[in-house]
Amino acid sequence: MTEMHPEAQPPNVQFEIDDLEESWNFSYPFDYIHCMMMTGAFRDWSNFYRQAYENLNPDGWLEIQDIQFPLNCDDDTMLPNGALKRWSDLMVEAGEKSGFLLTTCERAGDMMHEAGFVDIVRIPYKWPINEWPREPKWKEVGKRTAVNFRDGMSGIMMALFTRFMGWSKEQVEEFCAQVDTEWPDTRVHAYFNLWVTYGRKAR
Repeated sequence: MTEMHPEAQPPNVQFEIDDLEESWNFSYPFDYIHCMMMTGAFRDWSNFYRQAYENLNPDGWLEIQDIQFPLNCDDDTMLPNGALKRWSDLMVEAGEKSGFLLTTCERAGDMMHEAGFVDIVRIPYKWPINEWPREPKWKEVGKRTAVNFRDGMSGIMMALFTRFMGWSKEQVEEFCAQVDTEWPDTRVHAYFNLWVTYGRKAR
């Protein structure tokens, strides 16, 4: 991972690279810890929540915004034998084989509670994969989601599939192309379940 060196950096901002699966050794506690799109980042989420709690000031907050696999579709427009459905199922399988589960987000509130957090709030969303929604807001969300996943598909899959699923690089790239063909089809009303979950460290 390459360090960030933005041209314009506020004097009270610093960038650090660390492995959050290891022991946290920050020199000071935080008032707010924010995590976004960390699905599959940790083998031991309970340890992450415990260390986040320990590294917050009293009355400090932890917020998690994340999606959960597999993809969902309420009207059967996602083909059961299509590349998109297969990709979703294989991602879940790869997460299970690697230990980096992609199905933990719905339990974020429970794990926060176990770590000691209070005043826990969970807000669910249906996160569209492309521009299929009619509402302008969610159409824009879907547009951006499609860009993120289509541009990052190879990077999302490569390590999981070559290290834990026995695929070759060429197989991953070929399958990425198949998924990419289906992804922008707005006749498919697929979405991720996404939760915003936050909680407070009591005084």
